Amino acid sequence: MGRLSDRDATIIMVLLVIAIVAFPYVFYIKDAKVETESLKQEYVTLEARYNELKEMDKHRDEFLSRTKELNDETDAIVASYPADITKEHYTQFLLNTELNHDITTANFDKDTRRVTWDEGSQIVFFDTVSYGENDEVPIQSDEISTPYISVINESTVTYVTYYVGMKNLLDYFIEQQISPMCYKGFSAEYNDDTGVVTGQFVIEQYAIKNTEDPDRVLAPIEIFPDVDAYDFRGMEYDYGTNGINGVNGVFGPLVFDEELSEEGMAAQNEALEEGVPMAEEPAEVQEEAAPAAE
Repeated sequence: MGRLSDRDATIIMVLLVIAIVAFPYVFYIKDAKVETESLKQEYVTLEARYNELKEMDKHRDEFLSRTKELNDETDAIVASYPADITKEHYTQFLLNTELNHDITTANFDKDTRRVTWDEGSQIVFFDTVSYGENDEVPIQSDEISTPYISVINESTVTYVTYYVGMKNLLDYFIEQQISPMCYKGFSAEYNDDTGVVTGQFVIEQYAIKNTEDPDRVLAPIEIFPDVDAYDFRGMEYDYGTNGINGVNGVFGPLVFDEELSEEGMAAQNEALEEGVPMAEEPAEVQEEAAPAAE
C-alpha cells in the first residue's frame, strides 16, 4: 500500500477537523431543541396559570372578605368549646348539679355549709364517678392542616335519687349548655319498696385545643365545697336516716340533725301523693359533717 499523497492527507485532515467540530455541535442542537420544546410547554402552562390568577385577581376583595368570614366562623366555633377537659372542672359540674336548687331543690349555705332540701323527693346524689382519660385527635385532613386538637372524654357517673329527682336530672342534662357534652348512655332501676331510683350516666365531653395560641388554656378552678381535703369521694354511711339508703354521694357526707319544717313536710307529702314513695320519713335537713375549705 503506497503512501498518501500530500493532497489526500490534507483532505483527510480537513475532514477530521470538520467531524470533531460538527459532532458535538449536532448533539448540542438536538439537546437545545429538546430544551426549547420544554420551555415552550412550560410557557404554555405558565401562561394558563397567569391568566387564571389574573382572572382571580379581579375577585381579590371577594376572596379576602370571604376568607375573613370563614376565619371568624372558625374562631367562633372554637370559642364555643372549652380549651381542655379536667377532672377538677368535671367534679365542680357534678357538685353544682347536686346543689342546684332548680334540680334538687337544694339550699346550700356557703358560710355554714348547711344543705337543706325543699322537697326530699328531689334529693340527688352521685355516689361514684369514674374519670376517663382524655382522647386527643388533631383536626386535619389530607389537604388541610390546622393548629386545632379535639379533646374527648368519656366518664361514667352513678346516681341515687327518687323518681322526681331522676326526671329533673334528665331534664337538666338535656337542656343545660354549660359545656359541650352528650349523654351516650343512661340506665335507671326503680325499687318498688323504697321508691329509690339508681342508675348511671355515661357522659361524653368535648373541648378544642389551639397549639398556636398559648393564651387558650382552661382557667384553673378551686373546687367548692372542697371534696378532696376530706376524702369524701365514694364514702357510704349506714347509720340513722343519713342520705338515701345510707348513700350520701361522692360529695357527701351530710348528716341529719333537724326535721323538715311544716312547709317542707307539706312539699314532701305533695310529692308522695303524686306517687313518689320515700325510703324513710320524714326527710330531714342535712348538714355537712366537716367544713370545706374556701
